[in-house]
Amino acid sequence: MYFNRSLLIILILSFSNIYALSNDRNQPILIEANQAEIDNIKGITTYEGDVVVTQGSIKINADKITLIYSAGQAIEKIIAVGNLASFSQHLDSSEDIKAKAKKMEYNAVKNTLHLTNKAELRKQKDGKDIYTSNAPRIMYDTKMGVAAADGGNKKGGRITMSIEPQQVKK
Repeated sequence: MYFNRSLLIILILSFSNIYALSNDRNQPILIEANQAEIDNIKGITTYEGDVVVTQGSIKINADKITLIYSAGQAIEKIIAVGNLASFSQHLDSSEDIKAKAKKMEYNAVKNTLHLTNKAELRKQKDGKDIYTSNAPRIMYDTKMGVAAADGGNKKGGRITMSIEPQQVKK
């Protein structure tokens, strides 16, 4: 299992509808970079140098991004690495998810985002943090809005979370 069970914390980021923007997956993927290397035989494309990937409201920035394709040429995984790679996505609930890490792996088939090494996940509404998590490793299910964080295998690896109180509408 990817996460150590004793350190696993599962959070439901909100009890409201937190699903990803409904039409993101139907939008074209746009990629900008300083250079690219395409290997059609292996189904791998690597982009380097100030890479920006966008699909609808999803945006990924990194020093290097590798796309891994299925036999049918559909993107299966996006691996982003950098000093701090970043991910952002707007949700149907008008909230935003923002993430940073030295390595990110987005699995398009499973709708999961794995963040490792200085991982940070934030949920924001109107530009203000609702939830923040910092950990050596974070897994975020982009479809269900569920996050799991752990301290990694290092002794003393800890997670930090901050949950802002929300105003209850009367």
